[in-house]
Order: sequence, then structure tokens, then C-alpha cells
Amino acid sequence: MRKLSLLLVLALLISMVSLPAQAEPEQPVVKTTVKNIIEVDGLQFRDLNDNGTLDVYEDWRADVEDRITDLISQMTLKEKVVLLFHPCLAGNNGGGNFTATEQEMYEQNCPFETENKSSFGYSVWWYVNKWGATHFLDNSNGTPLEKIRLHNEIQKMCEETRLGIPMTFSCDRENNGWAGFTDAPHDAFGTANDPELAVELWTRYAAMMKAIGYQVVFHPYGNEIGAWNGEDPEYLAKMTELEIKAIESTGLQSTTKHFIARGGDSAFTNARSVAQTVDNWMVPWKAAINAGTRWIMTNCAPGLTNTVRVDYDKESLDYLRNTLGYDGIVLTDWNQMRNFGDSTTTSVTTEGIDLSTLTLEQLYARMFELGVNQIGCQSLVPGDDPSVTLSMTGYPDAVIQAVEEGILDISYIEASDRLVLREKFRSGVFENPYCEEDAFYGLDVSEEYLASPWEITDSAALARARNPETVELERRLQAESTVLVKNDNGLLPLPAGTKLYFESTNVGVQADYAKALGEKTALAESMADADVVVIDLTVLNDAAEQLIEDAQDAGKPIVISLNHVDPTTATVEAADALLFLNYSFTPDHGTALDGFTFRMEGTVFAELLFGDREPAGMIVKEIARDKDMDTWQWKDLAGDQGASDWVRLMLLATMKEDPSKAIPANWGDPLLQYRYGMRYGQEPAFEFDTLVLPAGLVDVVQQNFFGPSTVQKVAYAPAKSGEPFKASFLLWNHGADGILTVTAYDGETPIAEKTMAVTGNSWRVVEMELTLEGAGEHTLRIGDLTATLTVE
Repeated sequence: MRKLSLLLVLALLISMVSLPAQAEPEQPVVKTTVKNIIEVDGLQFRDLNDNGTLDVYEDWRADVEDRITDLISQMTLKEKVVLLFHPCLAGNNGGGNFTATEQEMYEQNCPFETENKSSFGYSVWWYVNKWGATHFLDNSNGTPLEKIRLHNEIQKMCEETRLGIPMTFSCDRENNGWAGFTDAPHDAFGTANDPELAVELWTRYAAMMKAIGYQVVFHPYGNEIGAWNGEDPEYLAKMTELEIKAIESTGLQSTTKHFIARGGDSAFTNARSVAQTVDNWMVPWKAAINAGTRWIMTNCAPGLTNTVRVDYDKESLDYLRNTLGYDGIVLTDWNQMRNFGDSTTTSVTTEGIDLSTLTLEQLYARMFELGVNQIGCQSLVPGDDPSVTLSMTGYPDAVIQAVEEGILDISYIEASDRLVLREKFRSGVFENPYCEEDAFYGLDVSEEYLASPWEITDSAALARARNPETVELERRLQAESTVLVKNDNGLLPLPAGTKLYFESTNVGVQADYAKALGEKTALAESMADADVVVIDLTVLNDAAEQLIEDAQDAGKPIVISLNHVDPTTATVEAADALLFLNYSFTPDHGTALDGFTFRMEGTVFAELLFGDREPAGMIVKEIARDKDMDTWQWKDLAGDQGASDWVRLMLLATMKEDPSKAIPANWGDPLLQYRYGMRYGQEPAFEFDTLVLPAGLVDVVQQNFFGPSTVQKVAYAPAKSGEPFKASFLLWNHGADGILTVTAYDGETPIAEKTMAVTGNSWRVVEMELTLEGAGEHTLRIGDLTATLTVE
């Protein structure tokens, strides 16, 4: 035994000798503006608590968990609590109107009178020094240089505080690089179905955000079926994963939101049908967690139990933590403390607790105990009086009191502190929270603008000022996210020299597009003088209807562009060619700037019409034929627009067999089905198959060799004059995606029409309601299908 032990020791010594030498730690960039820099072993560290010695939390060589433990040990209860509040910049909701004046930044006599309607009179200085805020949601506008200087100045304020904890800046906008001028076009990425292009843009946007001082971005947004990326759980999961990985690859942190909401359509609770499906909704959420999102934002609608809001719903947070396995930060949305018992939620939990009877201390205790880690809010208010409510208010004093009175155990606060600090350390701000003014210019500024900057007054001036590579990528996305819905007789692209009449329902679009089209071809002053009438609709209202009627009266071919407006049966039927422009980037949360358009650029629109660019988008979410159809849809189930209950149950069973897979997109009866999108120069090839009419059973006696027997033979039952009946058949498309107006004839008389769009190499069931007038025999014809009916 002793001999064996010696051999083990010898082997261990040999292995130690053979190990490579420990690499010297690599010095990160360390920058201060107020506190001193400490040198230890020839390396530099920030003396954030100004005590002249190197604390563990200041030592970038130390394990992150040890740094967190050391910092928490030095924090007061108030500092620990306020770390778990995420207010807006100086209490400005949205922040678009925030102006970094001397008073808004530095006023110490607060609250103060201000003309800024978004401000409640508490300065940035107050938030940092009086409250000890270390998180700001910043959606404010400004040039890149203004944003960098604003963030650096606030980081300097934070460095001056007792422990020097840096600020974490977050943003609702995925692309706030030219703040107030830009954002990401959320819908467009899914519709374009070009993952490579999407990743390139997401990565560029994230790098820009990081360069101007952001650490966290509240994206991906809309992570459920029916949101930006449509209804296919597999496609949703793929796009969610790619977006998160693109964001995180730059060092920026992603926040997937909202758990559990429905981006772009309706709240989760409103989408729940009698089926009460959940698993298909959770597929992209699981993908988000697996992709490494470190923040998840909740919402203010009811959770899985259909009762109280997610933040107070044990089942919802247990599902997130235990079933999905999420161990990152759970951040509430911005109005979690209000409106119990409103139209979207009740106040009684499944355990029978009436939240409306709880104090603020008890409400906060429940959230933290269930798994919430940080409270999103507009502003911070002293005390614990809920009647003192500005809007989406946070009450740190109530949490402090909850801990002091034993309502909430401090362990919940410190556990959340650890999660929040882990991501703050991970972002690198403890070593260098400051931005270099020229860093952004290397990412999204043109050489022309750098050489001689100009005032950004409109979209064209902005496009010239930005990186031309990024601008071209965005223009590619504008074209690729355009869905060609209809193109009768190959009307598009228009031949050179086509004389156009153009009119839009939007003043800004009118000016932009008319200018671009005028540079491309001759514009007519009236519809009567044009070869083709082009109508751009940014809204469907009486004015839009009048435009369409005027174009029809003119008797000219009509091109309709629906500019971030969903196609409708009326617009599809009215147009000879229809383009669905699914590109819009109005800055999220806050104020967009006057003089700018946030839709497809005029130059891209003109290029699409004349074939210099081609539409390549697809429908990702079924388009209903009318409002009633959309109302009756089970919004927690895909592919069921216009479907019967029988088909819905079949779709539900198919989904439950494998929630991660797309269910069939051609079982229902939508106007436009999933993945539909035509291409220039490609034609459909339709085939009509198997006409089915109402049938009755007639007993027919037949003789055979074994004696008489009675069998049943199907024969068409007589139709009743003036009474509607239904006819059904299969419509195959053996070519490219295409759309067809199906007409039913009684002899040579048209009696009904129905618009059918069918993806290539697919089929749809067509059901039409028909009425025949007059007794006698009638020949029914649909396509090349015919039947003779007797009418009584």
C-alpha cells in the first residue's frame, strides 16, 4: 500500500512538472476619470471605493463570484435593494424628449419645475447620488457623439459614488446608434427569411449600441407564435437563436421579451382558446434560453393560470425556472404595480391570495420569492404610499421596509444582487465604463460625413452620413421583406419609360417616393394621363378606398403597395399587382424626429417597381379574409384561419404530437397562407380537381347471381332554387406561388368568385357558397370541372 502511495505522489509530481507555465494575466483597458488607478504586480486596477488598497471586487484577475461576494459584503441594505430597480433615464418614460440640460443632469434641489413633459423634476445627479441607481433605461434621442458624451458623463457620476459601481444602460431600441433616427425593422427579418442577412444586421446594430455605451438591449422582442416571425415554432426558434447569438457575440447582452406575451398581435391571455395550448408557445422560449439570453422581461398580462400577472403567478415563474431551466435575470415590465382587477387580469391568485389587499411590501416580497430579480419602472418614489403614483413607479423604500420587518428574507435580495452583478461584471464596465468618441465612427459613419459633417435633417441626409455598407444591407432587407402578393399578366416589373401616376396616403411617403419615381420615369399629373396607377397605402381608411375607386374609374392597370399594412380581400381584388411592404423601423419607445420617414426608402421602392431589385418576402403569419375570420381564429394555434372545428382539432392533435414542428399551412381557408410569396417572372400552374357537391343517399335495388340485394348509391340531391349550398374542390398549384380568382358559372353566367393564393407545388381546398335560380337542369362549371344539377 505504501509503495502504491509513493507511485501516486511521483505521478502527481511528474504531471505538475509537465504542465505548461501559467499564462500571465492579460491587462484589460482600465480607465478612470475621478478615482485613482492602483498598480499591483505591474498591473493596473481601478480603486473604486477609494481606500488605497486593491479589493477583491476591483481585481479583474479574481473569480467573478468572489468579486460579487466581496462587493455585496460592502453594500448597505439600500444599495442592495436599489441595485434591483431599473428606472428610466432621470425618470423619463421612453426618454425620447429627455434633454441633457444642466438642470436635467445636475440639479440637486429636486423636484424642480421643468417644461419637459416627460420629466418629473428629478435629475440624473439625484438618481445616482440620492437613490444610488445603477441601471438606466435610455431611449433618448441624439447624435452618436451626444449619446457617447451623455453616457460617459453619467458613468463619471457613478464613479464618484462610495463604491463606484458603474451604470448599466439598456434600450428598447435594437438600433439606437443614430438615436431617434434609427431602429431595427422587427417584422422585416422574419418576412425576408434571409438568416445570413439578418445576422449581419443584428451584429452590426449590437456593435453600434455597445460603441455608444449600452450594455443591454431589450431584444429579441415578440418571441411567440403570431409575433414578428410568424406561426412556425421551428422557424421562430431558429430566428430567436440567431438573433440572441448575434447580439451576444459583440459583448452586448440580450433581453428576450415578454414572458408571456404576444409581440405584434395580442397578449397571451387574449390568444388563449378553448384548446389552452402552451407547449408550442414555449418552443422559441426554450431556444432563447439555450442560445444564452441572460435577461428575460415579463409582461403585465396574466400568465399560465389565466389569473394574475406573470410577476405574481407561481405557475408561470416555476415553468420558466424549472421546466424551461432558466437561471438568468427576470426583469419585470414597467407597470407591474398597477391596475389589479382591470379588464386583462384578476387580483386573486390560484392559492386564493387577493393581491389587491396586499401592501407594497407584501407585493414586492411575493415577486422576489417567486423568482423575479429586478423591477422595471419609470421613476423611483420615496416611501411606500401607493397613492403617490407618477406612472410605472418603483418604491425601493417598500422593499427595504419589507426586509427590515421580516416580510422578505434578505437572502432573496442578495441572490438577485448576485445575478445582476454577474452580468454587470461580465459587461466589463467595472474596468472601463467609458466610450471612445471615435469608436462609433468606425462602425456606422461614412467617410464623407467624417470629412465634413452636416446637419441630419431628413432620411436622405442620414443615409449619406451612415456607413454605406450598412445602408445597402438595410436596402437589401427592404426589398427581401417585400411580399409580391399578386402580379396579373406579369405587370411588374414595369418596363422602362412607363408613365406613372403616384399617390400615397402618407405625406412623408408621398414626397419621398414621388421624388424617387420622378428620377426613374415620367410622372403623370392625373390618373387619366398615366400608363399605370401606383397607389401606396399606409392606412386603410375612407381616403384609401377613394383612391382605389378613382383608379378603377380611370380604367388603368393598378399597382397597390400596402406599406406596413396587412393585405385585405378588398385590396387584393382591386389590384392588378400588389406589393406588401413589411418594413418599418419607427423608434421604439420615445419620440421619433420630425422630417423623417421610417418605412421603405423611396429609392428602393422605385427600384422594386422597375426590377432593379426584386421582392423576395414570404407571409409568415396567415392573413385572414376578413375581421370575423381573424376573430374566430384560435390564436394559440397556427394554420387555422377559416378552418372548421374538425380541422382545428386535427391541427391541435398534430401540434401536440410535436410542438416544435410547423403544422400544415394549407388546411384552413386564409386569404394568404404561410410561406406564400410570388417572384417576378415565375408563374403558377393551377389544376382543378374533384368537385364535391351536397349529396343524398338513394336506395337502389340491384340483382346479382346470388339473389336480390339492396345497396346504397350516392346521387346528387336536388338543389332548391334561391337557396345557397356549398361546393368544394381541390386547387393544385404545380408551378410557382400564385394567386387566382376562382369563378363559378351557371352555364355562362358567373354566380360567385373567390380569391385563392396557393404556394408552389402545393394545394388548397376551395369551398364556395353558390345559389342557383330557377327550376330545371343547370350546368355548374368551376375551372374545367362541371356538374349537372336539377333545381327544384
